[in-house]
Amino acid sequence: MLRCKYCGAPLDRKDLESDSPYVTCSSCGTSQQRMDAKAYLDQMMGQIQSWISKTIPGGFSMSQSESVDSVARFSIFNNSVRPRVETEYSEYRFATNSLLSYPLITLPFTTDGSAAPPHTSAAAFEFNAKIKSIEALAVDEASKNIVISAEEMATGYALLINNTKLLREDKPGRYILMANNFTEASGAFRKIKGYGPAADRFQALAGICTGCEKLLNGDGMGSISYFENGGAQLGKVKADIGTDLTLGIMYQALEMEITQAKILSDLAGFMVKGVAKDPLQVLNTVKKIMGFNYPKTGKWGFLLGNKDRFNEVFGNLSKVLSAKAGGTLPIITGAGEYLIPFWDVDLRYSFQSGAAWAKKSVEVSEDLLIPADFVIDAQCLSDPRSGLTDIFSLRPEKSILSGIKGTETSISGSEGIGWMSGSAAQNSPGGRKVVVPLSTEKEAKKLVSEYLAVCTSQDSKLKLSNPYVKSLIYIPCDIKGGRVEVPSGFGKLVPGRVRRMELSQMVII
Repeated sequence: MLRCKYCGAPLDRKDLESDSPYVTCSSCGTSQQRMDAKAYLDQMMGQIQSWISKTIPGGFSMSQSESVDSVARFSIFNNSVRPRVETEYSEYRFATNSLLSYPLITLPFTTDGSAAPPHTSAAAFEFNAKIKSIEALAVDEASKNIVISAEEMATGYALLINNTKLLREDKPGRYILMANNFTEASGAFRKIKGYGPAADRFQALAGICTGCEKLLNGDGMGSISYFENGGAQLGKVKADIGTDLTLGIMYQALEMEITQAKILSDLAGFMVKGVAKDPLQVLNTVKKIMGFNYPKTGKWGFLLGNKDRFNEVFGNLSKVLSAKAGGTLPIITGAGEYLIPFWDVDLRYSFQSGAAWAKKSVEVSEDLLIPADFVIDAQCLSDPRSGLTDIFSLRPEKSILSGIKGTETSISGSEGIGWMSGSAAQNSPGGRKVVVPLSTEKEAKKLVSEYLAVCTSQDSKLKLSNPYVKSLIYIPCDIKGGRVEVPSGFGKLVPGRVRRMELSQMVII
């Protein structure tokens, strides 16, 4: 059977029977000339023959193995073949088990290069072919079990390697290829003793990939059952491997895959219930959200590189869609064509005021506002003061004299922000455009924590308590010349992020 020159997978029989000079691999998706596939097969067979010659005693021909008595074959296998097979099989089994510890799916419009197997799929498929070439020498039950396990694991491992390549490429049709590979890998692993839960996992992932392909084709309704069933199956696998010493390594990866199945199910629901009755509008919105280059390293990498965050992001998208379809959002009073989301944060701090006998501690409560798309602005992540209303940049004018007398009431200036956040109430957005939040509550809290670390390092009198993120609120704004104009209540505290906002970057419903 011809082999793909790119990944080593056997090519489909239908392609082999076709008259076309080109064939397409159903495992990696690449097309090639038939003559190149034939040349690769010849090369592989030469390598296999070389391996056999080095493994089996001189003078023995595999073509005559069937005519050799079983005792002789048993001796050749156990004395010459088995040690080499077990050594190579052990290497592939270790690599396969390591690969199982990684999540093996990714959300639409995203890529994931975290899984990096040490072998190529071509090498794994070649190992499978080597084992097949000496099958006839395995005459007893134990030998046959070794051969079957080595063959099937090599096949399944090679298919998973191809899927890790597909995870790194956001190309059309990749989920069809991944579903096929998972289905075949499931069948292979089911033949290996102790790997039934892995086979069940791959079958569930095949269904989820099928659902992804339907979702990308605009069939949100048709995809939901695949996501729900796939997530439920993964949940069962997770429960089954609790005490499994070999496959327990899959536990964390399963949790991440279950989370992604839930996100996908929610996305499909958004499409079905989406505003404007156009499922592709929701899909394009999701594509834009997923397309931002969120940092995956550094001090923000842990939060922004974790796909779990999209549970909350898409939950807020759902609320925006519901509001545009007749629901409500927490909107502050005022005019403005665009409703821009901000995190409303309650910050309590204390400071020392007065000198000598007039010295005392003063407690203050302030509101901070954080533009909810700050995560796509690298400057906010490196300079937190530019990502929020920097209340400590405005010290009250009388604070120097008041500080000496001990009558100082604040070392910050909130302008009219407290009033704005207090006026937020549930209202319909009506015909106004709503900007979708891109950050999570946890990320907003981290930004404030980073901001406070900077402030306390510059003012030894300042003592801070943990900030409390109250809620998302939507502030009516206008956009002129592509730039955002916020209400006058911000005063001098317009965040640097707001000044850097661009209409083309906003996700708008």
